[in-house]
Amino acid sequence: MNVRIVYCVPCGHLPRALELAEGLLSKYGQQLNKNFSVTLDTSDGGRFEVHIDGELVFSRFEEKRFPSLDEIVAEIERRLRG
Repeated sequence: MNVRIVYCVPCGHLPRALELAEGLLSKYGQQLNKNFSVTLDTSDGGRFEVHIDGELVFSRFEEKRFPSLDEIVAEIERRLRG
């Protein structure tokens, strides 16, 4: 499973992206070992998006807020259950 976090550099969203990535890696890094990765991609225009296996699962633009770690974990757990 690959989680991709796209964040706006000019907006200063890096700390939020790092916090989310760290939380996900702490929770799943050992558990899923080589089957789990988190990537950070820079952007602009206020973007903060989370994609899981290429599918957009959270957009700051659409939701008008940042995601919580719990929301992303719930989506990952849903996908792990199949």
